[in-house]
Amino acid sequence: MAWLIAILALYVAVLAGVAWFSARPFRTPIFLSPGAMGVAQEEISLKTRDGVTLRGWWVDVPNAPVVAVIAHGYMMNRSELVPQAVWLAQRGIACLLLDLRAHGRSGGKMCGFGYLERADVRAGIDAARGRCPGAKVILLGSSMGSAASTFAAAEAPELVDGLVLDSAYSTLLSGMFGWWRFLGGPVLAVVLAPTVLLALPMLRVRPRKVDVASALATLKQPVLLLHGDADDLALPSEARRNEAAAHQSELVWLGGCGHSEGRWIHPDTYFEALDRFLARVRQAPAGAIKPQATNQ
Repeated sequence: MAWLIAILALYVAVLAGVAWFSARPFRTPIFLSPGAMGVAQEEISLKTRDGVTLRGWWVDVPNAPVVAVIAHGYMMNRSELVPQAVWLAQRGIACLLLDLRAHGRSGGKMCGFGYLERADVRAGIDAARGRCPGAKVILLGSSMGSAASTFAAAEAPELVDGLVLDSAYSTLLSGMFGWWRFLGGPVLAVVLAPTVLLALPMLRVRPRKVDVASALATLKQPVLLLHGDADDLALPSEARRNEAAAHQSELVWLGGCGHSEGRWIHPDTYFEALDRFLARVRQAPAGAIKPQATNQ
């Protein structure tokens, strides 16, 4: 019996350690910049409403009619979506690329897997509107950044004109289980499933209540969903659930692609869809979108 108790105690200790370090992710160094791709960048610093200092790049386009606030995925940083920012800038769209809290060079010690980061995206929206008064604002996210963008839009729908969500999970609970499945398959997902319970006190949120689809249901803005049909982190069924919830949605499948791979494997499909989406946003009359009220 003693050996069984010892093994159980060791298992719980390992789970606690995994939960702790998952909420405090390794910071990937900056590995690419707009400047390295020939587009001028400005280093910026922002402060969120809950006091976290964020770092990022501003890519300016004079008299830009649209500005994009760009949010990366878990364990990544602002470098992840630099090619998208360069592509947008070449088409007359200004961009703000952020390091979300506890990532890159931003402050904060604990991430919220998209939920806490809604405050980071909101700070980016405010900064973008301050720099480009009168411009339309779109949010472009990858994975965790897609969730953060959705939650930020749901809290301030009047400030956002459209969303591009690449590889978004549908609920925080499914996203947390999906991460372990992504790393080690279904066996690891089962073994580490209890880390979700241990993470609750750290995150101060209830993952079951953190629902991307429910947030999308409160929005009237156009939403572009880009998703790999072989994604084993955010399953294709989660993309379909998000699509069904959004009022103006287009779901583009990226064949044979796993999580956040589509932009690299099928760039033509990815950017053609993004081009169509931007045409919709540009053509919409100012003030035409009247967001639905939200209780979030």
